[in-house]
Amino acid sequence: MLGVNLSVVVGNHNVFYGQLVLDEFTLHEVLAGNGYWANKQAFQLGFKTFDPFKIKNLYFQTEFNYVPPYTYSERIERINYGHYNQPLAHPFGANFWESVNFIKYNYKRFFFNYEFLYSIKGLDPPGKNYGGDIYKSYNTRVSDYGNYVGQGIRTRLIYQNLSASFLINPAYNLNFTMGVVLRNMHSDVTNENTHYFYIGLRTSLRNLYYDF
Repeated sequence: MLGVNLSVVVGNHNVFYGQLVLDEFTLHEVLAGNGYWANKQAFQLGFKTFDPFKIKNLYFQTEFNYVPPYTYSERIERINYGHYNQPLAHPFGANFWESVNFIKYNYKRFFFNYEFLYSIKGLDPPGKNYGGDIYKSYNTRVSDYGNYVGQGIRTRLIYQNLSASFLINPAYNLNFTMGVVLRNMHSDVTNENTHYFYIGLRTSLRNLYYDF
């Protein structure tokens, strides 16, 4: 597995960034464009900007992630790209694409945050391996050719989180927060809606040490 990161700063407030992962690929199969299972080239493209339109303390970030089926999986499950039964690269594992977006703004002690995520993920029906679960051996794959992102049970996830916070004490970052989450997951076999409102009192005390 090979990976490369790239970050380009444009002006004083804009950053373009990306990542590329090559996890087993055959060049002639890549050029053929036939969905060969071992063509596992995942990538990330993103952009973030600070103080856009000359609005102080406004922050915007958008990111696109694309991970083909069977990426991060191995012939022997225990040597995949995971740890303690969790994927190391992304919680979705593989066989997905997603768009993640953030808008943040603060005015004096008030902080506002909006997050929007839209993703397509291919889930496995019972007894099948369409490449989304990295803890399945790629030897159990459904097909050598014709693979594509979202294969299997095509599942759409829309997630939104809108919150507002007030900083009570800057000395130890004590703040009061409230927000609402809207989540919808839809496929041919399920349609789940989760809506909830939350309030909280939180702090993030720092105790920095570097003896590791």
